[in-house]
Parts: sequence; structure tokens; C-alpha cells
Amino acid sequence: MPRIIIAKRNFYFAIFLLIICSTELLGQAEKTTLDKITELRFASDFSSLNTEYIDLILELAKSKIRENPDTTAILLKEGLDLSLSAKYKAGESTALSTYGYYYFEKGETDKALEFNLNALKIANTYNLGAEKLKALNNMALDYSIQGKDALALTQFLEALEVANTINENGKRIDINVSIAALYSKNGDYQTAITFLEIARNLSLKLMDDEIIPYTFINMASQYSTMGSFDRANEFIDKSIVFFEKSNIKDWLSHSYEQKGSIALKQKKYDEALNYLIKAEKLCDELNFAYGYALVYSALSECYLGLNDLEKAEQYGKKSLEYGDDLNVETVIKESNALLAQIYHRKGDDDKAYTYQTTYLDLYKEGADEKFKKGLGILRSKMEFENQKQQLIVDQNKEIAKQKKYVYFAIGALILLLIFFISIYRTNKLQKQYTQELQEKQNQLLQHEAELSEANKTKDKLFSIIAHDLKGPINSFYGLLELSLTGDMSKEDYNRLIPKALNNIQGISVMLNNLLEWAKAQMKGIIVEQRNLEINSVLENTIKVLTPLALKKEITIVNNVMNTNCFSDKDHLIIILRNLISNAIKFTNTKGVITISANKKNNFLEIAVADNGIGMAAETVELLFKNAHMDSTFGTDNEKGTGLGLFLCKEMAEGNGGELWVNSEENVGTTVFFTVPLSK
Repeated sequence: MPRIIIAKRNFYFAIFLLIICSTELLGQAEKTTLDKITELRFASDFSSLNTEYIDLILELAKSKIRENPDTTAILLKEGLDLSLSAKYKAGESTALSTYGYYYFEKGETDKALEFNLNALKIANTYNLGAEKLKALNNMALDYSIQGKDALALTQFLEALEVANTINENGKRIDINVSIAALYSKNGDYQTAITFLEIARNLSLKLMDDEIIPYTFINMASQYSTMGSFDRANEFIDKSIVFFEKSNIKDWLSHSYEQKGSIALKQKKYDEALNYLIKAEKLCDELNFAYGYALVYSALSECYLGLNDLEKAEQYGKKSLEYGDDLNVETVIKESNALLAQIYHRKGDDDKAYTYQTTYLDLYKEGADEKFKKGLGILRSKMEFENQKQQLIVDQNKEIAKQKKYVYFAIGALILLLIFFISIYRTNKLQKQYTQELQEKQNQLLQHEAELSEANKTKDKLFSIIAHDLKGPINSFYGLLELSLTGDMSKEDYNRLIPKALNNIQGISVMLNNLLEWAKAQMKGIIVEQRNLEINSVLENTIKVLTPLALKKEITIVNNVMNTNCFSDKDHLIIILRNLISNAIKFTNTKGVITISANKKNNFLEIAVADNGIGMAAETVELLFKNAHMDSTFGTDNEKGTGLGLFLCKEMAEGNGGELWVNSEENVGTTVFFTVPLSK
């Protein structure tokens, strides 16, 4: 390594040591990190490219982000440069994700996201589980603070999966608490409690005194949100004891702020003020920007409760300023709401309305209708109060001379109130009638769909009877009549009778399918399963269909061995007959049909394969989407109902199995179905 670079790094290290050793704010964890760094540097074989040394530099950088961001910037640059020189990808990813944390604390959210994404890319490329977890957790927390709950939840869930994979229990606890916070924020308290209990059980199982307090402070926040104040105080008090003992000032400040917020929700303003002032003093020591945003918001609410409007206004403005700088969605929202109330109490309704409008705009996208209406009612109430106050002022000026106007104004207000009540009741009734009308309309649409389906069934049946059955039967009748009257030659007889018999056989299959399908439509498929030896059923079916196959010189190969199964015998016969019949129908002359069976788990999988004309992928997708799909002609102009395959699928499923089709155009088709091996 060049001497200039070594000298430069030694210079940086000297600066770090002087800055850190001279400050009075070092925590015990930082001293331990410094001790380790010192031991490594004074070792005889020290190298600045040692990965342990790089990890310690980055760990120290992260610990100084809030207390001394300038030191963090120097340490981070050093850690990233060393990682690049050593080609240490884990260090490079950690440095980038820590940069993301650093820039988010400064309020530069876009830059923070860019660094975290780069850290995640390296972690994914080199399969670095711990580093991937850091980047995902960073992004999830950032999204959560910005109010982008859907994005935050996605990142938290992915981070939780990584934490489970690498068995990182501390992070598993934190992430479960963070997910609980998201659900709690969106009103799903039951789900929030589920994740909190997971975090609590993990904490108790882990029994790590340095992890549990961080978990407890977050759990306290969630229990407070859900109104469980005793449980919240129980957790926050334990955290305060730990942070006071360890002198971890940023988290102690956050603990005091949480303690004050819990008291605020119980309207214990003096108790809340005591803890919030403690939190503010710690923020002053650390110049803790994010802490200021939360504490100032709580102080504003506290002074508002104590009716000290000047201090409430002062802290409300400070809170809004920090919230805007850091892009903290909840702080911005709460600050606007507080300032609206403060100015309303001070009588400055123009400013109150401005802040109230900003508050409403924050909920324009993603807020539920109930909340929007609540804000609208609040705004209307404020406008009404403003009008009333102005009316009182005007009346006081003229009260001596014009007392009758007072009564007139009161009467007008009563009428206005009655008018508003009437509008409210009318709207309520209108909503009720609209809902009932919508339900009736949905019922009509459902009946219409059922009627349409019934009409399709009727049309299909009439079509089959009128064309597919009536035509061949009439032809056969005419043929028999000609043979009886002697008007047909022997050559014509020998030529036409086999064809007529073939048509009659097709009609028999068609009628059986039609009757079974109609019965299923009316009564549902009735299944009477029993133990069967499938090969005997298959051989009988092949024997019945052999004349059709011989006519087209098609070979049927039965590879099924003697195997028992558990099925309705009639259903099995119908399925096999239809599948083999279809294979004959769509196979060219001198083709081959192969029937095979395999045992899979607790089922017997039977396949009927042909080397016929096959089907396009689009046709296969549509096979079972419509029970009334038109049948196509076979290779010898054979006709069907279009119901056979659909009926087979219903019967296979009725017996506890499945049916599916694989096909390739001009190559052939294989139809698979399964039946249980035993009860």
C-alpha cells in the first residue's frame, strides 16, 4: 500500500481517537469498540485491511450518527475506502447501508434510499444475509417514518424472512415490533397484538439484557396506542432503568418522551410535562433532531392541555419545522392538527383553518372515508363556531337597542340546527335505501346470470337433440326403410349399414354422456365408491370401443397392470370410455393410443395418450372454462356433444381426484386423471 494512503489513514485515525476520547458522551458499548480497535492497531501484525478492523470502524461510525454526525462521516468514508481496497463486500454493503441511515437522519430521504438500494444489491449479489437484513430493515424503517405503510410492510416481511433464515433473534424481535406498529397505526389492533406477543416471547427466550430494553420501549408505544396504559408503563419503566444505568442518552430521551406521551393520553398533563422536559434536555445535549420532532409535538399537546397557548404554539411550530425537515409524516400531521386547535382557541380562525386544511390534505390519499368525514364535520363545526362568535360580537354592540334581533338569531340557530338534523337523517335514510337497492340489484344480476346459464343449457340440449341425435336417427330409419322395401342394392347395403351402425354407436355414447350430464345438473353427482380392480374395467371398455378403433386401423396399447383403486365403478367406466373414444376420434388412421398408470402418493394416476392431431395451447386453456363449448369434428368427421370431457372432469373430482390435459398441435394429446388408491 502507498505510504501516502497509510499516512492519510493514520491521520484520520488520530482525529477519530482525539474526538472520541475527548467527549464526555461515550457509552459503554463505544468504549468496548474503541478498546478492540486499539488492541488491533497496536498488534505487531496489524493491517488496516483486516476485516475485523473494518467492521469495528463501521460499528463505531453507526454509534456516532446522532451524537456526532461529523465523526460518523469521517469514519464511514474510512470504512468504505478500506472495504473497497480489501475487496471486502460485506464491509462495503454495511458502509452503504450505514450511509443510508446517516442521510435519513439528516432528512435527505432520496439519498438514503439510493445508498440502501446499493447496499442491498451487493448483499443479494454475494449472498450476504446479515448485510441484506441491515439494508432491508433500514428501508422499512424509513418508509414507516414517511408514512408509506405498504412499502414498509413489504420490506419488513422480507427482512423478517432473512432474519429467520440466519437466526438473527435480536432483529426478529425488532421487526415483529415494527410490523405490530404498522398494523396498530392502521387500526388492526388484533394483528398488532399477535406480532407484539411474538416479540415478547422471543425477548423472554433470548434473555439478552442489551436487546430486551429496545424491544420493550417499542412494545410500550404500541400498547399505549391501543389504550393498555398499565402494560405500556410496565414496559417503558424497565427500559428507562436500563438506559439510565447504561447512559444511552438518545434512547433514554425517547423513553422519557414515550413516558410523557402515555401520561398525555391519560390527560395527566403535569406528569407528562415532567418527563417531556427531561427528554428535551437530553435532546439538547445530543442535538438529536428526530428526538426534537417527537418531544416538541408532545410538549405542544401538553401545554395545550394546560391551556398555556403561547408555549403550545411555540412548540407546535418547532415540531412542524423538524417534521418537515426530516419528512416525518406523523409529526407533520399531528403538528398541523395541534396548531389548528391552538389558533382556534386563540380566536385566530383564519390560521386555524389553514392548518386544519393542511391536516386534511395529508389524508387525501389513503385515509378512510370515516376519518375524512370526521375531519369535515370538525371543519364545519369550526366554521359554525366562527359565525356564532361573530354574531355574539355584533349583538353586544346593538343589544341595548335591538333585543329582538337576539331572539331572532336564536330562532335562526334553532332552525339551522333542525335543518342540519333533517339533512343528517335524510342522508342516513338515503344511504340505507341505496344499500338496499344495491343488494336487490345484485340479486337481480345473480338471477339473470343463473337464467342465462339455464338458457345456455336448454339451447345446448335442443341443439344436440335437433341436430346431433335427430339427423343420424332419421338417416338410419330411412336406410332400414329402403332395405325393407327392396329399393336398395346389396352393394349399397353392405356399404351403408356399417356406417349407420357406427353412427348409432356414436349416438349411444352421446346419449349416455347427455343423460349423465343432465342428471348431474339436476341432482349433483352422486358418488358410490368401492374397491375396484381397474384393469378389468379398462379391458371391458377397450373391448366395447375396439370396433371404432379397427375402422380407423388404430392400435390401443394397454400398459395398466392389475391395480386396485377406490372409485365409483360407473363413473370410472364413463371417464375411460369418453377419454378412449375421444382419442380414437382425434387420431388419424393407423395411429396408436397408449393407456398407462402410475401410483403417486395415495392416488393412481391414469394417462390416455394418442399421437393424433392435438390442440393449440389456447384451446387447452379454454377446455374447462365453459361446459357448453362446441365440440369439434374428429379425423373421420365424427361428431360429439362437447360435454364428454367436462363430465369426466366433474366425475374425477367427485371421486376425490383430478383431471388435466397436455397437448401439442400435430403431435398428440395426453389426458391424465387420478383416483384414490384406498378409502
